Amino acid sequence: MRVLQVLLPVAALLGLPAAPVAAQSLPGPGHFAVALSGFQTAAIAAATDGPSAGEGRVLSETELEVSPLRRTKGGTLLGARGVINLTAATGRQTSSWRAAIPEWSVFASGTFGRIEVGERAGFPQSLVGFTPSEIALVSAPFGPVGGTRLDPDGRLPTRALPGPLAARVNALSTLGYAARFYADRSAKAIWVTPRTRSGFYGAVSYAPTVRQRPGALLGQGGQAALPLPAQPRRKDLLQAAAVWNHRSADLDLTLAATWSHVRELGVDGRWRGLGSVSGGVSGTLHDTWAFGLSAGIDSRAPTGGARPYGVIASLDRVSGPWTVGGYVQHARAARRDGVPGDDTLDVIEGGASLQIDRNHDLLGAGRYTEARVFVAGYHFRLATNAPQPEPVQQGLVILAGAQFSFF
Repeated sequence: MRVLQVLLPVAALLGLPAAPVAAQSLPGPGHFAVALSGFQTAAIAAATDGPSAGEGRVLSETELEVSPLRRTKGGTLLGARGVINLTAATGRQTSSWRAAIPEWSVFASGTFGRIEVGERAGFPQSLVGFTPSEIALVSAPFGPVGGTRLDPDGRLPTRALPGPLAARVNALSTLGYAARFYADRSAKAIWVTPRTRSGFYGAVSYAPTVRQRPGALLGQGGQAALPLPAQPRRKDLLQAAAVWNHRSADLDLTLAATWSHVRELGVDGRWRGLGSVSGGVSGTLHDTWAFGLSAGIDSRAPTGGARPYGVIASLDRVSGPWTVGGYVQHARAARRDGVPGDDTLDVIEGGASLQIDRNHDLLGAGRYTEARVFVAGYHFRLATNAPQPEPVQQGLVILAGAQFSFF
């Protein structure tokens, strides 16, 4: 019965975009159109050992993005975008669902690049819809392409773990993937520059206030599997990104870096600046082998401890409808749950996916779709050097699922 409670509302939402998808194409000068994109993910995840062994969970996520667009006679594209998201999870002990509008914004795109204002994620998410980002240098292309993912810091595997443990893993999994606060969805202004002929472009954004619960909550129920821990007050979030891309017949190569800086209110009532930087390289060889290497480092935590850092490497192979690969990650930072000491996280993930429809036209010609099934294994090891000895926490999460996306 719980499984039906999760999947039935998702199936109802999935029917929404089927009819008007023809408006996906961009309008010509002086014309108006509505672009739609979105995805539906369903997965089963279970830990085979460790603290949550045997607790399987059914996970679901539905997202629809609506963008009314108008092209001026001068060629500038004006538009707005809004996102509706529904997540649900059920297991033997907990069951929860949440519906929200996590992002909405207005934008203009032209020879000046792209300017956007609104509730919007940072980099690399703000530069991409449901396609691979050139700033996300390491990824898991065998998993979902949007929402909760199998990518580093994608947080799909940790939804099968107990809330406190998942929060500790998630606190470190950002390191090496991107600069801190990349997923922040507070109100902000973003500018993405045009791409030069030599392959360079950049981006910068500013958020006056970092809010703990951004977006508009439409409804929720059940017991949350991952409680959101209290966060300190933060303001004046600056983010920047720089990308260089080179394409040839045999190799696509990308160098990228992201940087962020925020002011945080300490327990002593003083505001302190916290910085974060991440960067690396990614590439695709002969349209078959994809590799990525990235690293990041943060400012030292106000409470002391190790300077947060992380390193991630990924390797994947695409062969016809199959994608097989994985990544390894090592990260270390001071604990964020009020306990003295540092946490060290090591992750190994591997998986495979199969494209169900290689023509990418399930909604008709000219309307790009992607349907895939996937399996993955996520092994984590979390150790701490707290003054009071604690046992190492480790486990293996097995996932299987499917995703349908369109854009």
